[in-house]
Amino acid sequence: MKRVAVIGGGSSGIMAACFASGGGNSVVLFEKQKKLGRKVLVSGNGRCNITNRNIAAENYHGANPRFVLNVLSRFGLDETIEFFRSVGLPLVEEKNGKMFPASLQSASVMRIMEFELSRRGVEVRTHRKIEKIRPANGGFTLITAGREEACFDSVILAAGSCANTQSGGSRDGYDLARQLGHTMREPFPAILPITIPLKILHRLQGVKWDCAIRVMNQKKITGSSQGELLFTAYGISGPAALDVSRAVNEAIIRGDNPRIVIDLFPGYSGKSLAELIDSLWSFGSRSAALSLTGILKNPMPDVLLRMAGIEPSTPVKELGKNARNALVNMLKGLVIEPGKPRGFDEAVVAAGGVVVDEVNPATMESRLVKKFYLTGELLDIDGDSGGYNLQFAWSTGALAGMAQH
Repeated sequence: MKRVAVIGGGSSGIMAACFASGGGNSVVLFEKQKKLGRKVLVSGNGRCNITNRNIAAENYHGANPRFVLNVLSRFGLDETIEFFRSVGLPLVEEKNGKMFPASLQSASVMRIMEFELSRRGVEVRTHRKIEKIRPANGGFTLITAGREEACFDSVILAAGSCANTQSGGSRDGYDLARQLGHTMREPFPAILPITIPLKILHRLQGVKWDCAIRVMNQKKITGSSQGELLFTAYGISGPAALDVSRAVNEAIIRGDNPRIVIDLFPGYSGKSLAELIDSLWSFGSRSAALSLTGILKNPMPDVLLRMAGIEPSTPVKELGKNARNALVNMLKGLVIEPGKPRGFDEAVVAAGGVVVDEVNPATMESRLVKKFYLTGELLDIDGDSGGYNLQFAWSTGALAGMAQH
């Protein structure tokens, strides 16, 4: 009988345990917290964005994103959909290809996955933090924080990343991987709000606005998105900001000086927006701020006019073409400088992790240590928002589990 240990009760660990079970294997799943799948429960705003119909390699990042192609060619979208259907979790598709459980509840995903672990004979040990992995007699000895020891023929390390600390994210997995000689690419937070030090922008707190946003670094566009932006008391959030946060943080950590450029009217050309402003300024006695009230939410007119160098109370009849052009340029290309990256506690994922060149993408087995496997967000692969990270977790967990037979 082969004894298999899975360290980490998140998405990739649960998947690995499910697939490793059967065939005479004895599988034990270790989770340091009192419950499995805490990150799964909060994913997709509590609805669990399981995957995305538009899954592709370009949705992933890391030093070697081609690693993802090798993984997804073996266990990809179709296999994931079929697995969840087979356990009683049919998926439904929403906009942008996002796929959710038909129940639209993360809790239902975890209830069924926990049932599957039990049905397949997996032994789940919660409140068990693994502190050491020691190769021994062709296998491994695991030592818990409580000094318990257990021996296994193979180990699947699915301990996740240091993102989302309030749901259990930590550096434990990195430390365990290092114990067995693996190399780390230092993690940094991705998919999270962005701090903007410019204080006048903080006056827009609570305003939501559909826009196009791009990140400029050394005269190149390194990230872009279009969608809802949420202005906050410290900067920007919302889907559009989260989408480009990785590009912003990576540049800052590298020592560059990226700029964020926001097009507040992506549906207009510069010319058509100028014509719109001209029509609003035909009411000569109105103030500049009042003239924009019909196209901008309060307090955007006051804030944006000041940023364009225009006194909001000025009657529009006193403003010439230069003032109009300055305003149009502001609305079509608001340039702001990001501040220091926010913490891992706010990050959905962590970029960086175990170098994937040290892992076989066909089986997720370490190229350094036989019978040792690494999965999920622990690796130097991170996906865009929209189900891509969970897909990578399901895929790598399944491959590592299947490799146990």
